[in-house]
Amino acid sequence: MTPELLREALREVLYGPSVTFGFSAGLFSDPETGLLRTAHAFTFPQAQQAAGPGRPAAAQVVMHLRQHLEHAAAQLSDPHALRPDEPDAWDAQRLTEAGWRAELVALARAGQSLYDALFGALDAEALRVAHGAVLHAAYHTGALRFHLRNLQAEPAG
Repeated sequence: MTPELLREALREVLYGPSVTFGFSAGLFSDPETGLLRTAHAFTFPQAQQAAGPGRPAAAQVVMHLRQHLEHAAAQLSDPHALRPDEPDAWDAQRLTEAGWRAELVALARAGQSLYDALFGALDAEALRVAHGAVLHAAYHTGALRFHLRNLQAEPAG
């Protein structure tokens, strides 16, 4: 996959497909289904609710994905970049409402950092890293959308 196609795919993962004259011009997704819109649709209490027994909460997935995007962007500018050690990335229990909002901002910045890194010189290994990061983000976006739809379908109570 070329850097141009990777940028187009990442843009769609982050923001959803382009909509021109009322028609979606996406590669693979529906309008208004991007990662950032999906993550912002979770209320703070919803973000802390596990998708099911033994499954992560949306906040945990967002924290994990933000970390993954940051790492991929760092690797593209420095192939020897170390994976950040954030043991609390899967611990949404410690997250506050302000922390959740900060995670959403950090997620957007991480996505933009990866997008910007795709304009650099990319060898075969860098393309592999970038491709993996885009696919990883697409996978988690779908999982978050599924979880959000389940939460929205639950009767208020």
